[in-house]
Amino acid sequence: MKTVAKPRRNVKQRTEPVTVVQQESSTDEGGGRDVWRRLGAVAVVLVASFAVVVLWARPAHEPAPPTAQQRSAAPPAVTVLNPTDIAYLQLMISLDTSAAQLFELIIASGDPALTPVAKAAADGHKTELAALRKALTDGGAVEDSSIHAGHDLPGMVVDADMAAIRALPAAQQPAKAAEVLREHLTGTTALCGSEAKNGADPATKATAEQVLEAHSKLLAQM
Repeated sequence: MKTVAKPRRNVKQRTEPVTVVQQESSTDEGGGRDVWRRLGAVAVVLVASFAVVVLWARPAHEPAPPTAQQRSAAPPAVTVLNPTDIAYLQLMISLDTSAAQLFELIIASGDPALTPVAKAAADGHKTELAALRKALTDGGAVEDSSIHAGHDLPGMVVDADMAAIRALPAAQQPAKAAEVLREHLTGTTALCGSEAKNGADPATKATAEQVLEAHSKLLAQM
């Protein structure tokens, strides 16, 4: 019986595939580690960027700092009128308004003694009325001309006064007009003096003091 020799194993054929597999595995592992390193670096950058945004960004609910104009703007003044202030303003507006017809009559007459006083009084009363109405509005009150309509109060120039002046001869009208004007200025100065002492609102009291000074000068010129 003939013995058949077994073929010798080719070691190289067995080891080469193993070696290739090992190399491919090593390559795959190295590439995987590179990918994870790249992903880790990107994550660090993203986290750092997010932290900067959070630290520097202003929350939506946080108010923006005031501008220079807002910081410099003074708060509106609060005006509080007591009953004396309101009564003074309402009455003083009526008194100054009632005298307009008297000033027009005197100026039209051309009397050399009274005309300059009447012109100065007319201009001054217009300025006063603007200040008086502003003080009344700032205090939250509403002008009501009907309160003193037709009332013959001290300082009020009523229709009866104007009728009495026109009823006189032209030569006597200036004297009567001067009498009515003096009564008007005397009544307004007394009213302003009372407001300056008993009023509460500083702006109204200051206006009363200005009117008192102006009307006193007009009286001194007569």
